[in-house]
Amino acid sequence: RGRYARSRDGAVLPWELHAADITATHPYEVFQLRAMLCVPYFEKALYELPAAELTPDRIQALADSVERQVQGGASGRPLLSIPHIISDEASCYYHGYVLAEMAVYQTRAHFLRQGPIVDNPEVGRRLREAYWDAGNSAMYLDLVEGLTGAPLTGAAWIAHLNADLEGLLKDERQDYDAAVAARAEPTAADVDLDMRVIVADGNERIADSKAMGGFLPACEAFKTYVRGRFFA
Repeated sequence: RGRYARSRDGAVLPWELHAADITATHPYEVFQLRAMLCVPYFEKALYELPAAELTPDRIQALADSVERQVQGGASGRPLLSIPHIISDEASCYYHGYVLAEMAVYQTRAHFLRQGPIVDNPEVGRRLREAYWDAGNSAMYLDLVEGLTGAPLTGAAWIAHLNADLEGLLKDERQDYDAAVAARAEPTAADVDLDMRVIVADGNERIADSKAMGGFLPACEAFKTYVRGRFFA
């Protein structure tokens, strides 16, 4: 944020706004984890129920019970409103989101131990080689361990959730100041993504990097469209 979040006039995001966001959200991030865990725990309990007990009332009671046990009370997003549970192609799948988030935090912690992440080309190269090039030819857990050097665990995620707010703000302020100091003014040079980018709203083509001569001109066209449609 300190490097790239700017107002329309080019002003850097104020530290006070960034700190207010962290203060308002960090103490409650654990509830998101608990909400994610509720789904696979509910599915496990549901599929272990005897067939004779599979009634609407029993299933609703089971969902309420899991919410109380895992989240400490009724969820703002009731379990039975989650489409994965009632969609055959997505049932018994939701735990994948939990595993993915674990890998995100473990991978991030791995890279941070070696230095800054933002604008570090080594990060992208190593992610491509370790995670993406393999496609479906390697097991997920092997991919994570191959990059980070450790089996997948929730340790990095839990460490983030347990971080003291005052200490977190102190660390974030240091990172923010470093980012502001390192930020470069935008240049006229275009960004080469080695791809064609088309932004469309239904049949209306808003921007086309090929037709407009580059990615940045396409961004400007999209920016103009958004301002004209929503801020005029």
